[in-house]
Amino acid sequence: MSATIVFNWEDVVVKGKLANLREKMADWAEEVVIERAQYARDIAQILVRVDTGSCRDSIRVERGGKGLYWRQIRIRAGGYIVNPKTGRLVDYAAYLEMMYPFMRPAVYTVVPEIADLIRRNIVEKAETT
Repeated sequence: MSATIVFNWEDVVVKGKLANLREKMADWAEEVVIERAQYARDIAQILVRVDTGSCRDSIRVERGGKGLYWRQIRIRAGGYIVNPKTGRLVDYAAYLEMMYPFMRPAVYTVVPEIADLIRRNIVEKAETT
């Protein structure tokens, strides 16, 4: 017994669904990475040592880059927030990270699951698209 499957690649519906598939998959993967970066940010804000709360409040997720890295997503600490004790922008986050790590443990918590979550998200979105 045999079966033949005929797939019309010229079908308008098929073409529409396949158009920009690579871009759609990148968007779906980016959704996961942003969500996990926000989770890592939240963990870092819990782990960081707090005096005035300025360093904790400076921890953020940033999007964007240049050229090939335009989808870059970063978790950063420092700057943007003024420490009320010094009157200066938070410029000690890297030193605090060296003495009492808060960013690395937060990132290491979420990184192992990212690839699996991306795969699941892409499959789920592809099935519903």
